Amino acid sequence: MGLGLGWLVGCGVPAWEEESAACEALLPGDLVITEYLNDPSGADTGKEYVELHNPSRETVDLLGVTLFTAREEGAQERAYTLTTALPLDAGAFFVMGDVRDGPLPEHVDQTYGDALGALGNSGGLVGLRCGTRVLDSVALTAPSKSGAARIHDGRRVPGAEGNDDPSRWCDAPEVVPGGARGSPGAANAPCPDAPDGGAAVGHAGTCLPPGAVAPRDVRAARPGDLVITEVMANPRGDDTVGEWLEVRATAPVDLNGLTVGTDTSGTRLESERCLSLAAGESALLARRREPDVNGGLPEPLATFSVDLRNAGGVVAVRAGGVLIDSALYGPAQEGVATQVSAPLSAQAKDNDLPTAWCVATEPYGDRGNLGTPGASNRVCSGADAGVSQAGCIDRTTGQPRAPRVPTVGSLVLTEFLADPSAVPDALGEWVEVLASREVDLNGVMLSNETGGTVLDSALCLTVKAGGHAVLARSLDPALNGGLPGVLGTFGFGLGNGAGAHVLKLVSRGAVLDSVAFTQAATPGASSQLDARVRDASGNDAAGAFCPTPAGVTYGAGDRGSPGRENRTCAP
Repeated sequence: MGLGLGWLVGCGVPAWEEESAACEALLPGDLVITEYLNDPSGADTGKEYVELHNPSRETVDLLGVTLFTAREEGAQERAYTLTTALPLDAGAFFVMGDVRDGPLPEHVDQTYGDALGALGNSGGLVGLRCGTRVLDSVALTAPSKSGAARIHDGRRVPGAEGNDDPSRWCDAPEVVPGGARGSPGAANAPCPDAPDGGAAVGHAGTCLPPGAVAPRDVRAARPGDLVITEVMANPRGDDTVGEWLEVRATAPVDLNGLTVGTDTSGTRLESERCLSLAAGESALLARRREPDVNGGLPEPLATFSVDLRNAGGVVAVRAGGVLIDSALYGPAQEGVATQVSAPLSAQAKDNDLPTAWCVATEPYGDRGNLGTPGASNRVCSGADAGVSQAGCIDRTTGQPRAPRVPTVGSLVLTEFLADPSAVPDALGEWVEVLASREVDLNGVMLSNETGGTVLDSALCLTVKAGGHAVLARSLDPALNGGLPGVLGTFGFGLGNGAGAHVLKLVSRGAVLDSVAFTQAATPGASSQLDARVRDASGNDAAGAFCPTPAGVTYGAGDRGSPGRENRTCAP
């Protein structure tokens, strides 16, 4: 299991030359701390560890992630940064320990050596950061007896907010090799005697199934278990009684304990009976139950009391601080719901595509509203797709905003790999773009001589001024050759052989940058723009691009510097 030593940083903020492009893909809560051993039996040195968890349904890359400790926020910080691509699967755990010498114990995936010193036994904090963005931090507390790890309650879905509550932590009951009590690298056990009976993040207690005489544990929702498939924000008549939204389950789940609402407020769904959905089943959530009041809706599974903004905004389903799914919609047309195209409602990531949404056309109820509450959505055609998205969600604030539209010269094509050796072309091809000012790539088309792809996402595809964005055939670092922080994907292939080739970036009909080339690709090596050239006219000059030199590699071993500064081309 051991992955060896990474790059050690003794104190302070890691000395990256610039913020890693990999950090663009990580948001607070994408990685959380679920266990730590800060007071082993006997000497602490060499035995302490911290467990990281990926609570999402997507693989995340640990490249650029920093584990840090401090006496208090920002004080006497010590840190260790991971500088190699380390994919962590959805739901998986990764254990970092202070092993100083010898082989790694079976339960430790990575050593941070002496970079963090000793974890505080009864004070201080431990946290995760990528670049300047804090992903999670928890206060360190002492176990009741040395040798027991502190664990986040295994009945709860771990979240970056929920694990701030000290009542959700307890001493681990299990014993691991060496005599310590803990479950490093595996799901935690339930904490005994939880003060609220476990009715919080990820565990809403118990509920009574239909026809049953005894309650059972609630089947807690995890990110992606529910997909928001339709939103009615502006019904005819009174919005406060006629608004509704529809969700679809991708796995058997209970809605008990979930919060439904917007980006700023929500209603917790409470019921003694189980608000259950089978995989593939949809549910209607509405402001009122009575059909003579709500406009003739079918029976909703539950009700909520949050106003949906007519001007557009976010609807979200959360389990405590954990986002299960969200959808961004634009200005709502009176009496018309917006819905996800029928073939694209099976996965939560599908409703992030602007083109996945369109207006409803079928009437329901008795007031002339259009929508399919509780019924199948229609197939959105190319002519009317995309009406629900008027902006994008800022990755830092979590709030919707208008995209920062790039203009001519603000984006520069700086590197591309047409013929990877480590993985197939259809998975490993990529293109790198440099931004001269902070822009969003939403709506930008990347194309070549054979086709093009418009970059779309509910999230703002932000590139900071002076930063690089990697666009690739695949998001998954386990498939794409270990690319760091892919911002977006494209669906066409790059030509390997000699001939007339072109790469082009277009936004709102304007060509932002283009490069033309005729030479065949060098197998396993990217073509990079000379590091001395950083503008959209300079990259048109003959000899501006050259094969990446030997020794400059990434991920699985192909030559290239995706997301990083290029090398100078030889004269």
